[in-house]
Formats: sequence, structure tokens, C-alpha cells
Amino acid sequence: MSDPSVEKLSTGEWSPERFRHHLQETGTPLVERISADEVEVTFVDEPGDDTTVTLSVVIGPRIAFNPIGTDFTPVAGTPFRVLTLRMRSDLRFSYVFTRHGPTGPGAGEQVPDPFNPPPRYSECSVERFSGASVAVLPDAVPLPWLDQAEAGPAPAMDSAVLASELLGDERRVRISMPPGELADDSALPFVIHLDGTPEHSAPGVRDALVEAGLIRPCAVVLVDQPGVRRDKELLCDPAFSRMLVDELLPWLRRRYPLSRDAADVALAGESFGGLCAGWTALHRPDAFGNAILQSPSCGYHPDLTWGTGAGELLRRTPVPTLIADVLAEEAAPVRIFHDVGELESSNTHSRWLDHVLTGKGYDTLYREFAGGHDYAWWRGLFADALLWCFPTRSGDGSDA
Repeated sequence: MSDPSVEKLSTGEWSPERFRHHLQETGTPLVERISADEVEVTFVDEPGDDTTVTLSVVIGPRIAFNPIGTDFTPVAGTPFRVLTLRMRSDLRFSYVFTRHGPTGPGAGEQVPDPFNPPPRYSECSVERFSGASVAVLPDAVPLPWLDQAEAGPAPAMDSAVLASELLGDERRVRISMPPGELADDSALPFVIHLDGTPEHSAPGVRDALVEAGLIRPCAVVLVDQPGVRRDKELLCDPAFSRMLVDELLPWLRRRYPLSRDAADVALAGESFGGLCAGWTALHRPDAFGNAILQSPSCGYHPDLTWGTGAGELLRRTPVPTLIADVLAEEAAPVRIFHDVGELESSNTHSRWLDHVLTGKGYDTLYREFAGGHDYAWWRGLFADALLWCFPTRSGDGSDA
């Protein structure tokens, strides 16, 4: 089955100009329902002559864009190329096109969908995920607070440099206070978000929830992870966790009216950042009473390696670090929000972690979403995390 507008283009009923106008009006990809829970999704590119195009999506075994492996098909007599795929109808996912010139496949040029520009907040600290288009299929769980954040004004942020004696380095820290006037005796709850960037979605999502009266006014702190150090700092690194507790928290409280109660403090992150948030809060519940783990890399262990050949016959697979540490100790007084994509390779470890946390009696909320290891979901589900951590006194966030 082909999308009706593509059929009209291919038969000449529509000119390329009319088809292009249709795409600009409706947006892409084009979606046709074919059953109660499946759709046909048509991607369209206009790449120029002698160019082949492939699609990659953030669903699959790689923690990156996974190539679909099928070339787009030219629509004869037009500059357009199309690819139609059958999909479950509840997906939300980031995607890019890769254009290959006439000289051969090579690395190609990775670009967003020209008829579906990347949304606001699409730039992130991990460059390979930045600048992607997002497809939202008709039965995808809505993310209304992200929609409001994307439509609203950019929240004000302070920016300063934290010099760490413990780590011997410096990093940028951005602080966004909640909307509205603060009382003189305010002691705000706050969330520290790892992998912070100037255009992060968290302050905007927070503003939407505060203005709706659904969460307590809270500050958002965005901590920069310099690229060359990120993969060390976020992998259960005691020195980095000490910096957060012994340097960052006092530094923040000297400058802003922030609560000193651990129950009012959350540490948040995605992927490696989610691993760090969970591991740090587990070991320092006196500092962080809440942890927000979004697709955490909880399969990590420093001694875990994979290879091929006879060496594999001697390999021993350790219990991942975060899971092992939860098993080894009595439950810490930490509330944990944990989400993961149903279609990402790390969900097996997330399910294991949730089983262990639940068995230990942790106060935890676990969610699986219809997608992969993807900012397209994390940005919006962060609202559910704030509703879990800092609901208004009259509510408990159960409507999230």
C-alpha cells in the first residue's frame, strides 16, 4: 500500500510543486493506518540527482541511530525519493536520513528530515543524538508537558563556573529558578540534571508543571559533562559523586534559597547519567533523597568485556555494578523514578534492576515506553519524574 499523496504524485495527478506544498502543510512522515495497532509510515526526501538515501532510527541494538538498510525509492519523473515501512502505531522515535553521493556509499551525510525539522530541545550533550527529526505515530503516549515547554518562552537561567578541588577541573553549571515570586524564607526543592546543556528541556517542562499547579516550585540545575571526561565521570566514579555532594551542593546552597532536606533533592540523568544518578543516590542518600533514572546504563560493570573466539570460553560475567550494590546493602531511603524503552537493548538490565529494587522494598516507579534509547521520550517523561518527586501537597503525581 502506498500513501495516497505519493500515488497522486507518481501518476502525475499531482505536480511536484503540489506534492511539496502538501508535505509542508501536513508534515512528515506520512502515516496511513492499516489495522487497529499498525500503520504504514512513508518517509520522503528530496536529495538531488545521483543521491541515494537511507533511514536510521533510535530503535535497535545500537546506542545510536540504527540503519534500516533499505534505500529510498525514486518517484519517477520527480526529485523525490520515498520509503514506506510497516510499524506498530504507538511508536515515538528520533530519526535521520543518510544521503550517499554518486561516488559510493562511504560515510554519507546525516541530515534531519527536510519536511520535519528537529523540534526544540533537539540539541543534546551527546552529539550523535543531536539535531534529529522526531516521528510521533497516532497511538503514541502523549507528552503534553513537553509540548507546552516547546511552545513556551525559554526559561531564564543563571550560568557560572564551578571549580572543583576534588577533581582538579572546572565545569559550567546552569541554574533555572521556578516561575513566580519566591517568599523570603523559601527553601526550594531542586533537581540536579547531569549532561546539562544551554537548551535543555528540563526547565521548560518544570515551568509548565509549576504553572499548572501540579508540582511544587523547584529549581533545575544543569551540570555540564565535558565530552572528554563524560565516559569516566558517569560510570560509578566515586570522585565525581563526592564532587556532587561535597562541592556542588554547598556551592548551590550558598547562592540560592535551596532546601537542605535530602527528600527535596533529586539527581537525574539519562543513559550513563542515569547510571550515575542511581549509583550516587544509593551511596549518598543523606544528600539525594530522589533519583531519576532514564534508560540508565545499569548493565555496566568495569570488568565486563565481550570478545570472540576461544577467549569467550573463559569469560565470567559479573553482576552489573549498580544492581550488585543494591543487592549488597539494606534499602536506602531513596525514591527512584526509572524509565526505559521497550525496544532498546538495555531494557533487560532495567527490568532486572526494577525487580531487585522492588524486592528490597524501595519506593520506586518504573515505566517502559514504546521506543528506544531516545531523547524523544526522555524529554517528555521527565515531567512524570517531577510529578513523582515533587508533587503539590494536595496530590501525589498519580495523574501523570
